[in-house]
Amino acid sequence: MTAPLRTPPGRFCLGIDTGGTFTDAVVYDHDSDRVVATAKTPTRHEDLYGCVVEAMSSVLEGSSGSQNARTGTVSAADIGLVAVSTTLATNALVEGAARPAGLVAIGFEPEVLARVGLHARTLGPRIVRADAPEAPDSVDGHNRLTGSLASAPVVVVGGGHSAHGDERDPLDLDELGRALDSIDGGVEAYAVAAQFSVRNAAHELQARDAIAQRTGKPVTCSHELSPRLGGPRRAVTTLLNAQLISVTARFTEAIRAAMESLHLDARLMVVRGDGSLVSSRFVTERPIETVLSGPAASVIGARHLAGSSAVGQEMFDAGGLIVDIGGTTTDIAAIRSGAVVAADGSDDADTATVGGHATMVSALPTVTVGLGGDSEIRIPPDGGRGELSVGPRRVVPLCVAAQRHPDVVVPMLRRQLEAERPLAEFGQLLLRAASGAAAGFLTGTGPPDSPQMRLDDQILRLVDGAGGALPLTELKRSARWRGALERLERSGLVRRAALTPTDACVVLGLIDADTVGDASAASAGAELFSRQRDRYGVDVGTGAVDLSRRVMRVALRGTAEALLGVALGADGIAPSEIGRPLAQAALDRRQRALDRPAAPESNDAAPNDATPEDAAPGDVNPLWGLLDSSESSGVPIAPDATPIPPNRVLLAHLDAGARNPIVAIGAPAPTYAPLIAALLGTTAAVPAHAQVANAVGAAVAPVRITKQITVTAPRRGSYRAHWGDDPPIWHSLDEAREWATAQAVEAAKAEAAVAGAHDAEVTVDFRTRTAPSNGRELFVEATLRVTAAGRPLVA
Repeated sequence: MTAPLRTPPGRFCLGIDTGGTFTDAVVYDHDSDRVVATAKTPTRHEDLYGCVVEAMSSVLEGSSGSQNARTGTVSAADIGLVAVSTTLATNALVEGAARPAGLVAIGFEPEVLARVGLHARTLGPRIVRADAPEAPDSVDGHNRLTGSLASAPVVVVGGGHSAHGDERDPLDLDELGRALDSIDGGVEAYAVAAQFSVRNAAHELQARDAIAQRTGKPVTCSHELSPRLGGPRRAVTTLLNAQLISVTARFTEAIRAAMESLHLDARLMVVRGDGSLVSSRFVTERPIETVLSGPAASVIGARHLAGSSAVGQEMFDAGGLIVDIGGTTTDIAAIRSGAVVAADGSDDADTATVGGHATMVSALPTVTVGLGGDSEIRIPPDGGRGELSVGPRRVVPLCVAAQRHPDVVVPMLRRQLEAERPLAEFGQLLLRAASGAAAGFLTGTGPPDSPQMRLDDQILRLVDGAGGALPLTELKRSARWRGALERLERSGLVRRAALTPTDACVVLGLIDADTVGDASAASAGAELFSRQRDRYGVDVGTGAVDLSRRVMRVALRGTAEALLGVALGADGIAPSEIGRPLAQAALDRRQRALDRPAAPESNDAAPNDATPEDAAPGDVNPLWGLLDSSESSGVPIAPDATPIPPNRVLLAHLDAGARNPIVAIGAPAPTYAPLIAALLGTTAAVPAHAQVANAVGAAVAPVRITKQITVTAPRRGSYRAHWGDDPPIWHSLDEAREWATAQAVEAAKAEAAVAGAHDAEVTVDFRTRTAPSNGRELFVEATLRVTAAGRPLVA
């Protein structure tokens, strides 16, 4: 082992990103502004401690091969700060794998909650559940909530305040107690949301204390998450975050244990969704702040890596798109004038969408879609002829599963290839992912002796008896067994292995099979899947290569459409416009041009159906040609696509694409990015260290704490500063502003100090909103925003 660096103790920062597929680590030197070493290891959800220790050890030893030969290896004593980002919470939302939690809604009517998708059926007095089967797919523009959120119990009790912070109805604690007794057995945490709690938090705080005393379980209040109005949406956000408490707590515990085992005596900080660092103590008290931590780190890391050069900085100044292509999700952000742009085109927005849920969690405005290298490939039950879909559920690629279980996976695939009639379960396995914990604790589905729990245990025994890898065909094909399997997958006790885009890349030779797993399993799995039939009885492919090409076509097209949708939103156009026939026809036209084999250079004019700007760069087109579907499959690019006769002169020119380059990061970026960029008619930049950009983002993120206070006028000549559970009233706006500024500055500086930035720079922004009335301006409200920002001390 090389001798440690001769540097002042605590000079370096260790950045860690624990994603759904890989855990990345970097050692970053802030003095020289460079990456000293990197490491990458597969994320083992059942052993977070082990994979974090492995990543930390590898990067400290310089075993990744990217260490600086002159400086040698960095020792544990040289690390002064450990900064962590994670996509685990984001993935839990996207995959519907969050933990069970209940919502206490104070002062809301079920009809109001229904407007944000919390459709309810009554179980008892004022107790409702958000799992009504008759709920429509969309209510007032919001997606109906799915997965674990849809089955969350919602307790509605009397109480709430007015828009000016006055109590509307008293909080009914007796009613709350009775309701808690009816649902407490099925939840691990609680969310509390009261009407206008951002104007007066008294009822939320009283309910929080009552719930904690009665149940002993974690409680999250909605006013802690966002100062914005919009109670129903804030209630949804609080419930989502409550479901992530144990997920995040387990993660931070693993990081701490890993640091102790490696004798890392450094400050531990975590990246929040808004891209700022906070202390582990802060996250322990409010672990929900890690929601969208991974996407935020990807934006910061991509900007830092690509913007370190003059060309990259010029690109960000002009505007562009950042895409983080991961194994589980793809995160996208739009950049204009160096700043992240929201989906509606506004700047400095601080909320983001995850898995179709528009949250109120403070976050950089990124869009996360359940599409990655390890996304499950499916045949949609209501899809078109031969149609495939990719994601959002993450599974273990067959090539990876075969490497871990060589005696089970490949023999199973070979046996199934010999069958006369393919079953829907062919090519899928259950892998044991966790052990040593009671199934009842992990699943939270009921008493240990309930039929439901007995069935869960029976499946676990079958998997354990098969050596940890069980073909899905060994399970009964019934609704009860399917329900048990879904519960076990959500709990993390088992994981499903199936065909993924990673397997397709192995089949096509786009990635080296030796780096990911067993190539024979990927080929056999693709061949087996190609024999599956859609609802019309048609085979979905004509062999492993054909099926893999079509899988990659769907995955790349889906990613390109997501990127284009974000670009449209940043330009002020509804992202849904990407689904309209004209936009789809334009992308189809570009894809047809890309699918043509690369032609030798010629001075001949471009064909009538392909103008020069449609052509892909010469070094991309041959690679894209690998994805051309076989003629015998008979599957068009889009269900309504119409082939264009080769000699027809087109009268209209339709185009859709990105005007500026995209910056791509993530492990699959070198493979995927040129193809996606070609489909969008632009170029892609994959910066150095792109495969660990999220860990770099964690290492260079700043500390930033923002406090917001709203001032209203409950009556003429009086002003109320809404802070805490007893907002005071002042007789002048200046008095209210002075008092509110003092409260917010003190709170922001205190939190920044806890986060490690003791010399944080404080900025104050006070804006007043008025409305014309009888020839003069009438005061409506004022908003005070105080921000304390700085770098954490690396020592």
